[in-house]
Amino acid sequence: MGSWAPGLILALLATAALADEPPVMVLDGDVSALYANGDFVVWNPTRGGRGSMMSAAAPVRKPGDKPPSIESTLDVVAKASIGPDGKFSLEADVDDPRRVYFYVLNAVSPEGHRMAPVKGNGFILEPGQLTLTMSERGRFVIEGAAYNDAVYNTWRLSDDYKAAEVDQARLYTPVDGESEEDKRRRLDLAAEAQQRVLNLESEGRAHIATTHPDPVVRRLTIETTWLSGPWMLDALRGLAEMTPDDAWVLERLASAEASAAKRAEERKRFAIGADIRDFTADTLEGEAVQLADVRADSRLVLLEFWASWCGPCRVEIPHMKEAYDRYREKGFEIVSFTIDDDREAWEEASAEEELPWINLGMGPEADAPVAYNVTGVPKNYLVDSRSGDIVAKDLRGHKLDEKLEELLD
Repeated sequence: MGSWAPGLILALLATAALADEPPVMVLDGDVSALYANGDFVVWNPTRGGRGSMMSAAAPVRKPGDKPPSIESTLDVVAKASIGPDGKFSLEADVDDPRRVYFYVLNAVSPEGHRMAPVKGNGFILEPGQLTLTMSERGRFVIEGAAYNDAVYNTWRLSDDYKAAEVDQARLYTPVDGESEEDKRRRLDLAAEAQQRVLNLESEGRAHIATTHPDPVVRRLTIETTWLSGPWMLDALRGLAEMTPDDAWVLERLASAEASAAKRAEERKRFAIGADIRDFTADTLEGEAVQLADVRADSRLVLLEFWASWCGPCRVEIPHMKEAYDRYREKGFEIVSFTIDDDREAWEEASAEEELPWINLGMGPEADAPVAYNVTGVPKNYLVDSRSGDIVAKDLRGHKLDEKLEELLD
């Protein structure tokens, strides 16, 4: 029997050691359209107490303790600094493909303001060489990996979806010198374009979740979906047939069937004409405010659910300020409630926006969002203070103006 060469023995030992190491994801990113500093942080979500909500951890604090940093509340997977050119690179071990989120933390705008992180930035953590690019509107695409391509890019990179996004951005861009009538017509078209974007995403996800041959792709599509619809039950039933022993799928299916029945009941409870639900919550300064007391001093109350990380919520705030200035003396009041689970983020966003109305919080498990079954934001209800009835809901842009004109002018 011949002798082994020392070099070959070392090579075999090295190969055996590598075989025991988990696969690695390498993510090269370019976020220069928005950022030239800060930290790109990938983190694992924690399932919240209300089923579908996913969030960071919520550490228990004693009264008087300094609020924790956002990063300290996260189950961090990997982190990388963003260079002055807006680029970064990070690596992470991957046991199995799974959903993760990312934040850009500690970023400062060119004007010197600290930039709040935007929630909802999810992707699939999987082995391979991935690239991330971000637009000036915060839209991002991750390419170079099979599961991200299957779950996201099949619809996100389609010609129809990209065209709808371009239309949406164009129609939401103000036009110099346009009349109020033209502005309202443009914003109606913008809302239609936005709905097309949402419909295309929902249709794309539904197709993947109900037809893809790989059950892992189906499950990841369901896990990452925030635009649920009637197709979700069909997707879960089909996945349960493919993986009858998967406890997660069976639990999710049972929950979805119960939720479908509950939603039907909720539509009746929060329909126009239904009674408003009272609650008490605290301001940032710790002052307790009861909705019934606000009603006693007003004619109409807009109850607005929002969050610091909700882009559409914050885009709407300047217009809400205009409506508030115009109708406050006529009895119009706004009560906003944040579902932020991080006080520091709520404080920063409130300071940035300089909210002039009653600003309450906080968290998705607080009495107010639970009472109103808030599973997503933005969400609002316009209430007749005298009767306590809901007179309109989900008013955005000039739709709010038109309703206030109708009821107060």
